[in-house]
Amino acid sequence: MKKLILQAFKFFCISGIGWILDFSSFFLLTKFLNLSVFVSNILSSIPAVTYVFFTSTKKLFINSKNQKISINCKYLIYLIYQICFVCIVSLIAETIYKAISDYVTSLNISFILENLKVIIKICITPFTMILNFIFMKFLIEKL
Repeated sequence: MKKLILQAFKFFCISGIGWILDFSSFFLLTKFLNLSVFVSNILSSIPAVTYVFFTSTKKLFINSKNQKISINCKYLIYLIYQICFVCIVSLIAETIYKAISDYVTSLNISFILENLKVIIKICITPFTMILNFIFMKFLIEKL
């Protein structure tokens, strides 16, 4: 159990760097190009997903040589999973944004309204990191 907790902690550290890549891109896409939460979240996730996968497979997860699926194939599986997962999470985030922005607009709280896309991105991150750890551990070490 201690080994699993340590592995999860290290994954969250690697994912934290990926999240900085993701968040920076997301911020630029929403603030300067005024793209939607949905589109920005999808576009910003691709470089982060790639970084987390290759760093984690080299430094964290044990990919046995006896496994039938190559690391490149596992990356493709992970990428497809991430595209589906990010689309679902982006739809949820966009729905939350639309619901909350109407309410915040009615209260005239400009600071929250101006930063609501970023606030939502920050709030969904812990959930996505935990699910990504579970999926990646299974993918790399069990398949």
